[in-house]
Amino acid sequence: MKNIIPYLVFPGSCKDAMEYYATILAGEVTSMVTFGESPIPAPEEARDRIYNSELKAGELIIKASDDMPGYEVLAGTNFSLFLRFENVEKKISVFDRLSAGGKVLFPIDDNFGMCQDKYGIQWMVVSED
Repeated sequence: MKNIIPYLVFPGSCKDAMEYYATILAGEVTSMVTFGESPIPAPEEARDRIYNSELKAGELIIKASDDMPGYEVLAGTNFSLFLRFENVEKKISVFDRLSAGGKVLFPIDDNFGMCQDKYGIQWMVVSED
């Protein structure tokens, strides 16, 4: 495993929050993609919300997005731990073990998977190969 990255979810305030954190942490927002720019279909009212963003401050990385209408965030579901793996096999093995006793939220497809473990913590996984 390469690293673990916090992934925050906001109720429509992601852009402001990430810019705020960048200022406080002396970093920069290196990526900011709206749902309208993303590859997934989004309702008109969500097109300007943030689909995915990334902030870098030294070695620190924080990823974040806004929620979608109908999938509003609740306390405890407004963050995930984002894991990057060097290979697919390790990613799949860890994903399968984390989701055991919990639930798969997004099956691994096109390099991305998301699950909730048996303790209610959400995990996102990707690999670099």
